[in-house]
Amino acid sequence: MKKARKEYPLDPKTIFGLSTMRFTVVAGSSLMTSAFMLYLTDYSGMKNAALIATILLLAGRILDAIDDPLQGWIMDNSKRTKIGKFKPFMLGGIITTTLALLLLFNTPSGIAEWGKIVLLSLGYILYEIGYSFQPDYALKSTMTQDAKVREKLLIVPRVVETLIAVPFSFFITIALALGAAFGGNNHAGFGVTAAIIVIPLGILAFIGAALVKEGPYSVESEESIGIKELAQMFRENKPLWISQLSGLIGGCSFTFIMAAITYYIKWAYRPENFGTNSAVWGACILLGMVIGTVLAGPLLKNRTPLQGAYICYAGQAIPLVVIFVLNLFGAVNFFVFIPLMFVVMIFAGMNYIPGSMINMECMDFNHWKRGVGMEGMVQAINNFTIKAQTALAGLATGAVLVAIQYDATLYESETFLAAGGTIPSTLYTGLAIVFALIPVLLSAAAALILIAYPLKGELREQMYRELKERRNNPISD
Repeated sequence: MKKARKEYPLDPKTIFGLSTMRFTVVAGSSLMTSAFMLYLTDYSGMKNAALIATILLLAGRILDAIDDPLQGWIMDNSKRTKIGKFKPFMLGGIITTTLALLLLFNTPSGIAEWGKIVLLSLGYILYEIGYSFQPDYALKSTMTQDAKVREKLLIVPRVVETLIAVPFSFFITIALALGAAFGGNNHAGFGVTAAIIVIPLGILAFIGAALVKEGPYSVESEESIGIKELAQMFRENKPLWISQLSGLIGGCSFTFIMAAITYYIKWAYRPENFGTNSAVWGACILLGMVIGTVLAGPLLKNRTPLQGAYICYAGQAIPLVVIFVLNLFGAVNFFVFIPLMFVVMIFAGMNYIPGSMINMECMDFNHWKRGVGMEGMVQAINNFTIKAQTALAGLATGAVLVAIQYDATLYESETFLAAGGTIPSTLYTGLAIVFALIPVLLSAAAALILIAYPLKGELREQMYRELKERRNNPISD
């Protein structure tokens, strides 16, 4: 007897598309959190790179405060085309993000400093726009409002995305190896590595998005949405601003870790071991995220998204507390450090599932209360939150580097080493504060904020019960 074919949206074609269409999002998030700051400060050839990067990240957030809501408004007010309402933006965002990442990691070395800053700023602006015009949550929310189906739509793509992140886990190792092959030109190594990895992923993401069929639930949002409607949404959708505030603070835990830990691994365990240790750290990220995503289903099976978020925040915080305490007595032993961070990565990987489902619950809340999902605006707010997390982590790391007058070229120079130069101990202390202590405090704050999240218990059940009744009896609306 033949096994019944799975129907939309769980059919193989849709799952494949959902599993690949976020590849440029994965590429951007991975590179911007773990490699971008290091590339600028150590290998771009720019003077005062730490200060420039810090200013750029701050300026980017100011731009996002205007740009992201505008892009959300544009998506919500767009007409549904033959391929959908959100899908055209997804395709355009993939192209823009791919081009931006290539520009950001290929700063020309033969031009004036102001020229490098202009090109860097242009690439960053394009990245911000391209990232925000990839409404993946909005697109998924149009397919179903069934929480169990949504969980299935999230888990398989997340596992695939984590596996695709393998090259980025080893990005620095590959870039340094290519740099050595280019006669020690690590600047070229980073640029070539970015091109080799990002271009194929951009092509696959475009193909995947093209294969995804947008669902029917965006049809309800066809009416024009103006300032009044936006203001009402922010005023009435308490789940949205509570979850986004918690997500902004709690999500910073992961980005703070990724932004600062690379520097810690490089200098605490010696620069000459950086390539090998980066590979070990990359494997730690990869395996931890995959295991966490796979475990999310069975471990959180009988939990609401809110309960799942609490579990994940606690699981991330405990190992980080241990690392911070150990660091007070000197750099943590590498073979103690990696296992503890592995546990952190497991819970970080697991946290993606409840976090994503909470975002889609907020879109459902708009449907319930206002009759329109306003998915584009919710997506834009979520994108702003994610980019703000990356920027805040970069700002904190940059502040530490600027404060100690960080100079990678000096620290690795033969003159410095011959003179008995030592890395300032404040570097280790400052970095541990950024990647361990601050994430613990942020996780605790995020958990406390979620206490006020209203979509739980009877209210949550009532919302989905009434939404189901509306779908079954559309004439009564």
